[in-house]
Amino acid sequence: MINQFILVIMSFVLSMVLKPQVEVVGQGFGLPGLWSWIVPTLIVLICVWKIGSDKWNMGDLIASFVLIVLILMYFYQDVSQIFLECSRIMLGACVGAIVAYSAKK
Repeated sequence: MINQFILVIMSFVLSMVLKPQVEVVGQGFGLPGLWSWIVPTLIVLICVWKIGSDKWNMGDLIASFVLIVLILMYFYQDVSQIFLECSRIMLGACVGAIVAYSAKK
């Protein structure tokens, strides 16, 4: 539990330091003013809280995917490009799972 608090505090400080970059992501969602920093920061903090938990499950995978989409939103700021990159990531994960399953046999 303490590791989750530490991760959230560090993520919040990082979000404050990188405020202009976080606002770019928020503006990509169409949020005005201070909301363009608050909403992405809250999403990141929730995802970091989930990933920092002791037990891993499907929620951690979803939280990781949400963080990846936010990072791609900053770099590309184009939804079609983000879908293309996400499909590449999912394809790589599926191929990795198939190879790992084949190696297990």
